[in-house]
Amino acid sequence: MKNLYMTLAMCAAAGAMAGEFYRLDLNNMEPGTVLVKTDSSGKMSSLRPTWGMWPRTPDSVGAKVVERDGRKVLEIEKGFQVNAAEWSAKENDAQQSVVYCRASFLIPELAGKGIVGSLRLQQVNNRTAAFIGFEPKGDRFDVLVSNGDGNGKVEWQKVGRVEPGKWFTVDIRLDFNSRTCDVALNGGGWQTGKRFRHASSWVGTMWAQDLGSRDYRYDIEAGGVTLLVRDIVFSSDPIGE
Repeated sequence: MKNLYMTLAMCAAAGAMAGEFYRLDLNNMEPGTVLVKTDSSGKMSSLRPTWGMWPRTPDSVGAKVVERDGRKVLEIEKGFQVNAAEWSAKENDAQQSVVYCRASFLIPELAGKGIVGSLRLQQVNNRTAAFIGFEPKGDRFDVLVSNGDGNGKVEWQKVGRVEPGKWFTVDIRLDFNSRTCDVALNGGGWQTGKRFRHASSWVGTMWAQDLGSRDYRYDIEAGGVTLLVRDIVFSSDPIGE
């Protein structure tokens, strides 16, 4: 157990590139390792206090490590949302007004209706910056980004389409000055200037209150399908360039 805690504590530093302040690293974990779960009373437990899940359904696993395509990845169970805020506010790269995020997903099967999975980058009180959704359409999934009124309203715009059972990568550029984000799918062209869902109430950059508070996190919801996550990276510099 001690080794697992140490592994998660090193997530923010593992494989760091210039400007990188967080990387999900599962390499030293055994398949089947549970990151967050509930007991028979619905009480949640996790390997790190910065991980959480919802709903708190009794005797449930929110996220665990599995092997897929020769790599260890995170499996988020259908019907659950997990969240994490692992990086340190003491790092200068995590305090910049422009931040980049890269996340790779796989949706094993075509199922459900409406938004069946999502990625949200959030502040305290559920204030949301970038909001990415996955919706089944025909034989594929549409990857969508919200570009609403900045007061919470969601207006979906299509970024592209992906196939079930195949990995895809979403890149996000967060601009905390303009409170907008740019989004690209699988290395394609950027769709720019999408308003934060709660642009009107967003405060500061990632740390709205003080450097001692971890009030910024990412949420991944597998509402209608099981969702696999291979990479999550945050950086103050463009990722992979």
